[in-house]
Amino acid sequence: MIFLQRVGSDLYSFFTSVRLAIVLISLIVLISLIGMFVPQRDWTREVDFVSRYGVDGYQWLKTLQFDHVFSSWYFLFVITLLTLNLLACTHKRLAASIRYYKLKQRPIPPSAIEKMEMHRVIPIAAANPSAVQEKVSAILRKHFFRVREEAGQVLADKWRWERFGIDVFHVSLLVILGAGLLTATLTFRTFIVGHKGDVVKLDKALAVRIDDFYSENYKNTDRVMDWHSKLTVLEKTQKPESVPSYEPTTTKVIEVNDPLAYKGYKFFQAAFGQDWMNSAEVTLRVTRASDGANLGEFKAKVDDGFEIQGEKIFVRIEAFLPDLDRAPNGTFYSRTQRLENPAAFVTVVDAQGNPLYPKNCCWAFANAAWKEEWKSLSAGLKLPYEIELIGMRAPEYTGIQVKKDPGQPVAYLGFLLLVTGISVHLFFKHKMIWVEVQPDRILLAGMARNNPRQFEEEFVQLINEIEKIEIEYRVLEPVNA
Repeated sequence: MIFLQRVGSDLYSFFTSVRLAIVLISLIVLISLIGMFVPQRDWTREVDFVSRYGVDGYQWLKTLQFDHVFSSWYFLFVITLLTLNLLACTHKRLAASIRYYKLKQRPIPPSAIEKMEMHRVIPIAAANPSAVQEKVSAILRKHFFRVREEAGQVLADKWRWERFGIDVFHVSLLVILGAGLLTATLTFRTFIVGHKGDVVKLDKALAVRIDDFYSENYKNTDRVMDWHSKLTVLEKTQKPESVPSYEPTTTKVIEVNDPLAYKGYKFFQAAFGQDWMNSAEVTLRVTRASDGANLGEFKAKVDDGFEIQGEKIFVRIEAFLPDLDRAPNGTFYSRTQRLENPAAFVTVVDAQGNPLYPKNCCWAFANAAWKEEWKSLSAGLKLPYEIELIGMRAPEYTGIQVKKDPGQPVAYLGFLLLVTGISVHLFFKHKMIWVEVQPDRILLAGMARNNPRQFEEEFVQLINEIEKIEIEYRVLEPVNA
């Protein structure tokens, strides 16, 4: 039992260490800097990582979790340690604050009053010191002091609760850290590339339907000024016949900086254009390499293909890149969503499903320069067919960013507590006053916790008001000769 108590005491001392807090905060800053300079996976495509860092570099990023540092195990571990540090420090300080709050103000000797830095002696000749004491108490109450009498002294104080300001600040940091942990572990994020009429399920009970979308141009120009999407939120209902269905609940036209909010979900207008990456339809010309015979022109969508009956082959369009480029390591990727250098990746199989082309082959280009470069690259492969990209089209899409962050309202609460705690600490100080009324003088002293100078102006004002008290003066008896 003694061993467990000692271990608990050592752990408590460890987690209340200021050095530990400094180390943990430094680590959080370092990890945050990594997150600033390395794109995060939530909004970055894998191909963009590969194009920037190469295949090996991207593998290292994934291994070190640099592509999602704010949800990485080491970031969550550091945040957890900092939370335990703050919990221990808050407990330690809060216990002291409660003891301070419960501690009663006690009378002090007149000699001690006169030795305090902020004191005043007001000469009087009072016939009734008790009446003077009541008037002094009334002035103090007017300035919102809590007044009581003990041992013939007036004891007054106010804002004793201000000591809890720093404790509220500590609690606010704990709330903010808790919000960060909720965001890192439970946040739902997705990006919808949608077309008119699409219904996208978000969870078991909620879906969103894209009713319409359109762009708004600047007057007399083709430049887009704003994007709009009309969304309807659908919620699952149970009909009397026990057949679940989705019923519309709310509809809104969203635009940039004006999202739709529903039950914690927020729908942001994020993109607009033609959906080349997912829904492109391409036209390909296929030529037999052996004799140069044109086998025809064929149309197909991405993830689909066409069969050439006479050759007994099937051509499948695996991907379409609107702005193809090649990374230094040879990886192909699309630099943008604009149709600037289109290319389609295709596979060709025979009637039995056997691939006729080697792995990572082949590309069909529309750009003449890339066609020639591809011919030179594939010359040694002796491919049985030449495939050219001669046409393409794609439907328009709207890009909707969907986010549900359970930590956001908690973070708002944390920042509210933080501002409250700092404000209390800056603008309020526990102030105490001791007053002793004697027949020939009033002894008055005051102090403010941590910052006596902050109380000086108010103390002088109190002195001025007390000096104006109308006192029933004591009449001295004449001395007989």
